[in-house]
Amino acid sequence: MAHNKFEQSALSLLAAFENAGKSVSRVIVEGKRIEIVLSTEHDSDDFDRIDMRHGKT
Repeated sequence: MAHNKFEQSALSLLAAFENAGKSVSRVIVEGKRIEIVLSTEHDSDDFDRIDMRHGKT
């Protein structure tokens, strides 16, 4: 699983954010730096704003 204490810290932070109801899209571990990117509404789908109906409405 986690190879060092920083990766273990990243996994702990990920679990804490998810337990708090936040949606995490990415976790980046570079040396001693941990970056957590939270998901936003715009990350969900590129086709959300496109009207996909066909024919008469």
